[in-house]
Amino acid sequence: MILHRTCLVGLAATALLAPLAGATGAWAQDPVQGAVGLDAQVAQVCVLGAPSPGALALGQISESSGARVGRLATIANQSIQLPGTFCNYAGAALAISASPLAVTGTTTQAGFVGSVDYTCTISAWGATSATVRTSAGSTSGVGSPSTSSAPKETDLTLVVSDFATASDSQLQPGSYLALVTITLGPDAGLAASGS
Repeated sequence: MILHRTCLVGLAATALLAPLAGATGAWAQDPVQGAVGLDAQVAQVCVLGAPSPGALALGQISESSGARVGRLATIANQSIQLPGTFCNYAGAALAISASPLAVTGTTTQAGFVGSVDYTCTISAWGATSATVRTSAGSTSGVGSPSTSSAPKETDLTLVVSDFATASDSQLQPGSYLALVTITLGPDAGLAASGS
């Protein structure tokens, strides 16, 4: 009985190898190739990092005592971070426009000042800094843009500094508001938008 089993195993192995031996002729065929093309595009993109903090709360800006009571207090330079700012193409420009820090909801009384000027600067984008200085005589100042000569990714810092009034008069009481706008994009687009 053991001999019988050995024979069956030998026959089964031979039967399995016979189809493989006949199929080797089909595997010898040369491969067939085909080509498929891929087409894609990447658009020019600029992303301005989310401002952090999103607003500056300057608090009380007039002196509350001493010889300068009611006049503009010294305000330290303020910074806003714009992390992860990038443009994936050369020639992208960064521009800043800003309005003076002005009293809202009231008319400035004679002998008082209702507007505070300041300077905004962002360096690290192009060869020169983007900058603007507000003016009490203008509701919106447009400064000098900065253009990057290559694609760029960087963390930007907006510095707000040099707070001053047109005269050293007392400040009109009330709430003061200003708006700073940062624009990033094609240099020609900035010129067309007035930035």
